Amino acid sequence: MAMLFTRPDPAYRRILLDFRADMFRHLTVITAAFCATAAYALLFVDPLPHPLVALLFIICGFSFSIRGLAQARPNAARYLFVMVLFGGLCVAMLLFPEAWLPFLALPLLLLSGLLMSYANLLLAAVFFGYTLLLTALGHGDYPLQPLAFLLTFMVFISSTAIQTFNTALMWYSSMLKRTDDLLQETRNRRAELMQTLKSLENAYEAQRRLQHQLAYARKQAEEARRLKERFASNISHELRTPLNIILGFTEIMYLTPEVYGDIRFPPKLHRDIYQIHRNSRHLLEMIDDVLDLSHIEMSQFSLNFELTDLNQFLTDTAEMVSNLFRGKPLAFIVDIADNLPTIEIDRTRIRQVIINLLNNAQRFTERGSVTFRAYQQDNEVVFSVIDTGKGIPQDKLPLIFEEFYQVDYSLSRSHGGAGLGLSITKRFVEAHNGTIRVESVEGEGSTFTFTLPIPPKFQLQSRGQWLEDEPPERVWLVVDSDPRVPKLIQRYVKNCHVIQVNDEAAVCDAVQAHSPRGVIFNRAPERDLPPTCQDVPVPVVMCSLPSTTRLIRQLGVDSCLAKPVHPRQIAEELERYPNLERLLVVDDDLGVVQLVQRSVETYLPEVEVFRAYDGHHALDLMRQHKPDVMLLDLAMPGLSGQEVLDTMRNDPNLPDIPVILLTATQYIYGEQDFYTSMEIRQPDGLRPMEVLKLLDPIMNALEPH
Repeated sequence: MAMLFTRPDPAYRRILLDFRADMFRHLTVITAAFCATAAYALLFVDPLPHPLVALLFIICGFSFSIRGLAQARPNAARYLFVMVLFGGLCVAMLLFPEAWLPFLALPLLLLSGLLMSYANLLLAAVFFGYTLLLTALGHGDYPLQPLAFLLTFMVFISSTAIQTFNTALMWYSSMLKRTDDLLQETRNRRAELMQTLKSLENAYEAQRRLQHQLAYARKQAEEARRLKERFASNISHELRTPLNIILGFTEIMYLTPEVYGDIRFPPKLHRDIYQIHRNSRHLLEMIDDVLDLSHIEMSQFSLNFELTDLNQFLTDTAEMVSNLFRGKPLAFIVDIADNLPTIEIDRTRIRQVIINLLNNAQRFTERGSVTFRAYQQDNEVVFSVIDTGKGIPQDKLPLIFEEFYQVDYSLSRSHGGAGLGLSITKRFVEAHNGTIRVESVEGEGSTFTFTLPIPPKFQLQSRGQWLEDEPPERVWLVVDSDPRVPKLIQRYVKNCHVIQVNDEAAVCDAVQAHSPRGVIFNRAPERDLPPTCQDVPVPVVMCSLPSTTRLIRQLGVDSCLAKPVHPRQIAEELERYPNLERLLVVDDDLGVVQLVQRSVETYLPEVEVFRAYDGHHALDLMRQHKPDVMLLDLAMPGLSGQEVLDTMRNDPNLPDIPVILLTATQYIYGEQDFYTSMEIRQPDGLRPMEVLKLLDPIMNALEPH
């Protein structure tokens, strides 16, 4: 017979015992309180029913004393408690032969089913027999038939309810065990993820140190060239906006996960977070290269060839890019042939080639599919990206791989981009001795195909010559509140450490603290040095590079946040407004608006956020719900941010709204419509030999306009 029953799960038994123990504690307190209250009320009855009062006090005292037994013998305590309650009812029926008293056994049967197992039927039978005995002895006239029916019905109801309750407890215990298993698995995956991230950080730090050492080892400096006007106006939408969104949401997820609610991170979410980190890390590695490619000769760009398993490499790359197609009505089809050869490639560059092509395909394809295909043909590997987008006009195909070329150059175009992606792609492929071509039918789609030879015999060649000794580090101070200006100078000036000074009043203290080789003041040409900086005891360079500081003065706004901007940076900027209640965010990029809103929800939850995705909508919202502060993007389709500012100044109800610019436009490189000057000063003037030494680099750097 024992084989017919399933052995209870230990977790289920533990939960059931805990439930019964908790219910037992509550029932003893309720019973004691009820009996004490009833006994106290009977004290005022005349004549005093001494037996009933005594019985109530006995049950009250027993209810308190039985709690001590429950600590050592919980099962015995519960059984004894139920027996005493039924015994008390039997004594009450013996003392007071009231016809309604036997019906008090009905709730007692339900309680006994919750506190004991398989006891309802026995208790009901014994109690009914006791009632039948009292009736036979003439101690009361009880309604036996209704009582028998109700007792039977209560036994059935309580048994059914208890069985259902036990089933629910078993489900609960099973789910609890499953939850514990998932929690442990989540912790294991999280530990693996943290270890992987730590390894990636170490690898990135090692790579950064290596690049720093190589920079000092080069004798011939990399020549800079100007960026064209279209690159200056569009580079932010190609690089800074995605970087801002990725890094912003990642920072919120890791630093303030409570903003997403009290949830446990499932394994799928962990994998997604890993994808975010991997993509953001790849973007961080590539952003400097993309900027450098815009103003450094490609002949000086070296490749790092590694022996690569193409199947694994392409699978990982496709998985990385698959995030671009989430939430879009596009099918992403991956067709990678088996047994592709192992060849030597620069993984970072070829990965960027694939990402550029797939990113272009998903941006210009509204419906249908994007297919990534790789296969071997003769002595080369063929890679194809096929889309069902709007296609490219035939007269534009010969120009598609030219630098900065785009079909639509305006800031109001529907797709972002700086026009460098396909040019960089072509150069990377050709650097691997490969070829790239495009076929397109307007209205039907495009096919980009590039090939890599098998097996390539590349040799790393350094175009520069090594320096014999590493030059000593020189310190220069850069006076400007825009952090991008010191970074720009640091990028172009080699073997030099740049320290930013935000305030001109702090220049003298900074000179004493750092002992720099000189100070660079980034000021407008018409502004001279303040009196406190006239006697700086080191060389002074005065220039007027474009910066957010100058942009703020020109546009008459409060401040400017240049992307990538972090959530904490947004909060710190908004905390300068103590009476901020309503914030208007104006940006044509949905991701940027969501990032700003999530940042405000995280750090300033009391602030109400209004969203506008174009200039016209922003003006309508300002007139309906005048905001306390507005975050405004300059480069928007339709009505631009500059036009929004002009409209606000002409509206008498809007000019007093504080405006913070939120833009990805890289004004530093806007050389086509911006001209600057430079002035060099020595504390005691320049000697003739110093002037002659300065002429050589200046003459080599200047080009006729």
